[in-house]
Amino acid sequence: MIPGAEPRIRTCYLKPGEIHLTSAPSLITTVLGSCLSVTMHHRATGMSAICHAVMPSIAKDRNGAKEAVFQYVDSSLQWMLDQYTATGIRMSDIEVKMFGGAAIFQETGSLGRDMNIGKRNVEAALAFLNKHRISLKAWSVGGNLGRKLIFNTSTGEVLAKFISRTEMPPTGCGGKK
Repeated sequence: MIPGAEPRIRTCYLKPGEIHLTSAPSLITTVLGSCLSVTMHHRATGMSAICHAVMPSIAKDRNGAKEAVFQYVDSSLQWMLDQYTATGIRMSDIEVKMFGGAAIFQETGSLGRDMNIGKRNVEAALAFLNKHRISLKAWSVGGNLGRKLIFNTSTGEVLAKFISRTEMPPTGCGGKK
């Protein structure tokens, strides 16, 4: 290695229904509409996680297969919490941020109730975080525009940019499904 040269940082794209957990410096990119991403970062160890959940609750989905656990907000957050607590890290030492949950497909179901998946995803995340007494450091949720995120696992910083429907995501990087 050349003295003073920085090592190349890994980059990857997180697809819907995936989670990425790492302690290695990475830039994780994802694109959200009604889906929800929550990032967690432990500054002292560099342990970082991000999910891209599609639906609010695995408990409410009768077809929720075990292999689809990362499709859901509640089960994704539980898995992330379990990874930190298994290493002895307290959740009070984690920076948690939340993004997405837009009303991309504003619909009312046949029974007249709101079918806004984005709003329900945000509500599920807030209920989980409140139940476990986890505070959010930052958030950008709701609205009717998608978001592109870049999560820097070295620092915990997240760049969130509103996007139009015409922007296409890059290829995947093999996150956990």
